Amino acid sequence: MSSDVISIRIPKRLRKKVRKYGDVNWREVILEAIESKIRQLETQEILAEIDEINKGLKPGKTPSWKLIREDRDAGH
Repeated sequence: MSSDVISIRIPKRLRKKVRKYGDVNWREVILEAIESKIRQLETQEILAEIDEINKGLKPGKTPSWKLIREDRDAGH
């Protein structure tokens, strides 16, 4: 796996606390935080695309609850 280096500046007070808890795998904590934020942003992007697609759709004549009930009754 190839990797890149990203440098960030953090406040001195935060750096002191990082040093205090040196037994924590800070690299892993930061990677998890970045991955979590990326998942959140990707989800927002997908939801925005779905909203855009839905804008062009007209409401159906049959209520959704009825379609769901028919589908469940059919054994799907």
